[in-house]
Amino acid sequence: MFEENDDHIDLSPLLGRFEDMLQKETEYFFDVDEFEAISEHYYASGKVKKALQAVDVALNQHPHNPVFLMRRAQIFTATNRIKEAYRELEQVESIEPESYDLFMARAALASKQEQFLKAISFYKKALPYAEYKEDVWPMIAVEYQLMGNYEMAIKYLKLTLEENAEDEIAIYNLALCYDLLGKSEEGVRFFSQFVDNDPYNEVAWYHLGLLNAKLAEYEAALRAIDYAILIDEFFTAAYYEKARILERTFRYQEAADTYLLSFEYEGPTGFSYYKIGMCYLNMHKENKAISYFTKAIHEDADLDEAFYELAFLYDERKQYQDAVFHINKALELDEDNLEYLYTSACIHRRAGLLDEAEQYFESLVRSGTTEVHIFIDYAELLFDLCQFEEGMTMLYRGLHLNPKSADLHYRLAGYLFTLRENDEANIYFRKALKMNYEGLHFFFELFPKLKNNDIVRAALVAKSQK
Repeated sequence: MFEENDDHIDLSPLLGRFEDMLQKETEYFFDVDEFEAISEHYYASGKVKKALQAVDVALNQHPHNPVFLMRRAQIFTATNRIKEAYRELEQVESIEPESYDLFMARAALASKQEQFLKAISFYKKALPYAEYKEDVWPMIAVEYQLMGNYEMAIKYLKLTLEENAEDEIAIYNLALCYDLLGKSEEGVRFFSQFVDNDPYNEVAWYHLGLLNAKLAEYEAALRAIDYAILIDEFFTAAYYEKARILERTFRYQEAADTYLLSFEYEGPTGFSYYKIGMCYLNMHKENKAISYFTKAIHEDADLDEAFYELAFLYDERKQYQDAVFHINKALELDEDNLEYLYTSACIHRRAGLLDEAEQYFESLVRSGTTEVHIFIDYAELLFDLCQFEEGMTMLYRGLHLNPKSADLHYRLAGYLFTLRENDEANIYFRKALKMNYEGLHFFFELFPKLKNNDIVRAALVAKSQK
């Protein structure tokens, strides 16, 4: 709405003079252009209070100037001071009842209140006064996007790109609309035609690649992304997308190499090191995976995913001290992550830290989890701690939440047979057989002595005769 005048005004002495005025609590004269430049600088820098001070002084020196009334309305809108914004715009309207800036400001205020149709109406009123309609069309498109009317958004985004094919935000939003509508094929057709007309538009090639990837047309996607990189070798997002597509097609070494290639133009990030580590993990090159996960956490100490993967790898190697350290770090960073909590419980158990493992399992149960394997593993831990009654209670609790779980029925039957609670054990065993007969093999792996149990044999005979 307001454009900074830095091109023809030297801001440094101007701002220095304004700051000096504020410090001395006096008032120096500035012309309209100077006040515009000062207020715009502070507003663009996020110094809203000073921007408002500049506007207040400006209106004191240039009373009722619609430019500054409009600027004050803009600031009030941005800071959610809705009533005050309306008051300023009413003053502007009394001076200039119809203007581009007024309609645009009215639209922004309506949008701020989620009155999207009203905002669109004001934007459309601004169109006849707009020097460049492509400045207004994307604003209309955004309102339609906020309403979920992506078809209409596409209409106005296409109008924008007809006038300004380099509008990267419009390209992004258009591709997003096609995606949200589930019309990737239509999007591919549009962007294919678009790059035919503008073959050096790397952003369009990039989004053509994304849309092809949505359709699982991975080779076409890679070709499009490669064109984007060829046009702009510093296009980091394109390297990342290419690497992700290569991962999806199981070309992990190429994906890792592509992530590494992006470092030449933007430098490494913790997340990129993490992604490279995942590529090597998928190639079963655990040493390299550990190396890159370690680089990831050195680059970004808040990257919980890398700590988690390291914990998992060290646990597999029975390096329990390292595993415990890294899973604890992952949990510190994301304490509500149930997957981390479960892994931590298991790692602590395998490390022989049974009391700590019990605390983690108890936290999982308190979280409201219904996962069968959690109740089974927790019960086994309680048995390890010689808390047999509590272990059985945990199995019963799991069964209450998962009444159709054959695994829980088999476990309960096995432990009840072991405790010589044969009648109850027989009930659970027969139910388990009915639910999943194939689970019998695992049942005998857990309780091999029960192969010779008369009640178990009788149940199997009865099952075979049905």
